[in-house]
Amino acid sequence: MQRRHFIATTLASIALRSQAAGADPVEAPRDARRLRRARDGNLTSLDPHRPLSAADMEIAADVFCGLTAFAASGDLIPGCAQSWQIDADGTHYRFRLRPNLRWSDGTALTAEDFVFSFRRLLDRQTAALLADRYTAIRGAANRLAGRGRPEDLGVSAPDRATVEFLLDRPETDLLQLLAIAYVVPAAAIARHGRDWAKPPQILVNGAFEPRSWAQNGSLVLAPNAYFHDARAVGVQQLEWVMGLDDATRLRMFRAAQLDIVKISESSQLSLARREFARQLHSEPYCGAGWLGLQTQRALLSDLRLRRALALAIDSAALVEKVRALGERATDSLVPDAVRDYPRPGRPEYAAWSSAQRLSAAKQLMREAGYSATRPVKLVAIYSANPLAQRSFLALAAMWQRIGVQLETTGMESRAYSIALRAGAFDVMDYQAFSAVQSATSFIGRFHSGSFLNYSRYSNPQVDHLIDEAERQPGAAARALVYSAAEQILLRDLPAIPLYCGTMHRLVSDRVSGWTANPGIALPSRFLYWAAKPESRQL
Repeated sequence: MQRRHFIATTLASIALRSQAAGADPVEAPRDARRLRRARDGNLTSLDPHRPLSAADMEIAADVFCGLTAFAASGDLIPGCAQSWQIDADGTHYRFRLRPNLRWSDGTALTAEDFVFSFRRLLDRQTAALLADRYTAIRGAANRLAGRGRPEDLGVSAPDRATVEFLLDRPETDLLQLLAIAYVVPAAAIARHGRDWAKPPQILVNGAFEPRSWAQNGSLVLAPNAYFHDARAVGVQQLEWVMGLDDATRLRMFRAAQLDIVKISESSQLSLARREFARQLHSEPYCGAGWLGLQTQRALLSDLRLRRALALAIDSAALVEKVRALGERATDSLVPDAVRDYPRPGRPEYAAWSSAQRLSAAKQLMREAGYSATRPVKLVAIYSANPLAQRSFLALAAMWQRIGVQLETTGMESRAYSIALRAGAFDVMDYQAFSAVQSATSFIGRFHSGSFLNYSRYSNPQVDHLIDEAERQPGAAARALVYSAAEQILLRDLPAIPLYCGTMHRLVSDRVSGWTANPGIALPSRFLYWAAKPESRQL
């Protein structure tokens, strides 16, 4: 057998990086109390393999823990694994688990639980939202296609404390992806079926365990005594409150009934800036706003029409005057918060004046056979909310100038998801986000085989470049290939980029530990009710 050369990643070096990031654990303060967090959206499932929304993914970070984890800053730290090794060609990973890992009922959590979890995550029947991000693992693509056996998956447990991965190609995002590939309890799933993830029978391995989940969206959690860093959990009770609008969240924050609230409406953001400037944290995150164009629809199969739509949009006016959420208008598909993508794409018309863009858009419409007297009618759909409605009204006015009549329909979130998968639209409100900091999450979704390719875009050259990018051994080399793919996408326009996402949260003065983080989640395990304690131990 060929000898493998392993590059060891030691616990000591990781601990040093974690401390530098301010994520080192501490003793829980004596005056710990209930922490109440609120955000928009609704929790749809506590099963971490079946998340449907950003709310699901944010809450999962409080309830489960993968082999790796994210610190408060978004930097990578050890999770259930205390150390790992990677071979020289990046296709063999070996993780050593922490000693005495437990589920929330006290039963042992071993390497076999991770093998079961990956087999379930990558089973076609599970229909996991992010499963296609793990196709570098040997046998994963076959399992997602319904082929092969579970035992053929390149995830194994040589002993109770070791998990190994065999990859078909290097995957520079793997350590990040393992932080959101949560382990689930085989015994509880066998006993309760799909109901395993509902309180009170749910078993978890994260910092908090769910105690109750009300119909109105409120989820009450308590510290998990068997979490591997339980001494560091700084609150005695955690509550996630959902199903409230921005105005209600702000009012409850003002009355000290909520401690951390997400603000996503411009009018409430203006109030928050005036009343709570010191408590307001506004940070770029790994999210972007696009308009998705269904390229297989008869009208939008014409590149001239897609290009005219892009040219006629004044994204700066849309972002600054209509959305008014402090976002940055952009011409790139990859948001600024993705740190390993230094050369975002720009179409050649990015530097044109508004007059030049409008003139070119009208010319393209004439060439396609349309004008103000012979308009084209397009159907736009969005997940119903006032901000999206205002945005589409502004877009309709911009497009009317070039002979486009826009019919808009706001839909309930599940109906919207169904319509996207059915391709039942011309234009859609594409809120793209990533649970890890990676250009793959944004460029990769335009691969013809991606289930997130709502535009039904297909270009063999782009497919080849995406495949080539994912074979690169390092982030810098991968970014160069993705840049080439993005330039083609900005020419073909299966989606029109509008803005880079910004997250706004109000954080009470009673809460310590909040850190700027470009990710979706800042886990509650890093928050506490006192000044930052003197020391923590991993």
